[in-house]
Amino acid sequence: MAQAISLTSEMKRKSTIFFPEEVNSEIVEFLTLNGEKKIFKKGESIPKSILLNNFIYLNDGLLFYVKRTNDYTRPKFVNAIIPNRLTDYHLLLDDNCTCCKTIKVARDSELTLINKSLIKGLIELNINLFTRFMFDSNYFTERQTALAIFLLTSSPEDKLIKFLFDILSALEINFYNEWLRVDIKLTREEIADILHISIIKLDLMLGDLKKQNLIKKKDNRIYVNQKLFSELSPCPLGREDASGCKSNNMLKFKSQNMILMNNTKN
Repeated sequence: MAQAISLTSEMKRKSTIFFPEEVNSEIVEFLTLNGEKKIFKKGESIPKSILLNNFIYLNDGLLFYVKRTNDYTRPKFVNAIIPNRLTDYHLLLDDNCTCCKTIKVARDSELTLINKSLIKGLIELNINLFTRFMFDSNYFTERQTALAIFLLTSSPEDKLIKFLFDILSALEINFYNEWLRVDIKLTREEIADILHISIIKLDLMLGDLKKQNLIKKKDNRIYVNQKLFSELSPCPLGREDASGCKSNNMLKFKSQNMILMNNTKN
């Protein structure tokens, strides 16, 4: 069986679902040249007027993307957004409402805001960059779908192991060391919200892992023993593929293929 821990760094990042992938360098350059930087303080929420009209790129800090479900008895869908990521690709081309989502500032953060109209304008000005946006949008959506399925179908223990693996992969931690330091501080409440579990259940699982010498705390940081991931499949949905999760079938969305498909339509 292929193991997630044996993948290359790039493969590890591509197999993560809890954290969006880093933004393509071409898109970052476009955002930097055309966007507006804003500072938000911990505890603030991004105004709805900004959410409706702009893409939001995180330069520094931490955001929580919260999406309400239609069932008020179920937990909210919570994504942690770390630096060098877009918050989401919702409303890429359509001007719809934002009532179901909130972006909360979890730590003091610097954002870059870019108006959606500038991205739409790329259809005429730079079709290659526009299709890059479209490719990343589809990929983002696929990963979000995989995350939702994983949260609904996995045990609390599996959720925690996968979350720890994803955060270490996103932070590009060297998996060759026995003890892996989690270089981001999240509260128990924040982790429980992300995993859709109770704080009590989280505490019980963390306590059990400490007894097994698989997790420890030092200098106010969490350290994870790499043995915790020894049986983890590369794919969050259990597809054992040494190249990482390929359930999204995104090859058809490569930029050149998209242009070809559009040109051959009747």
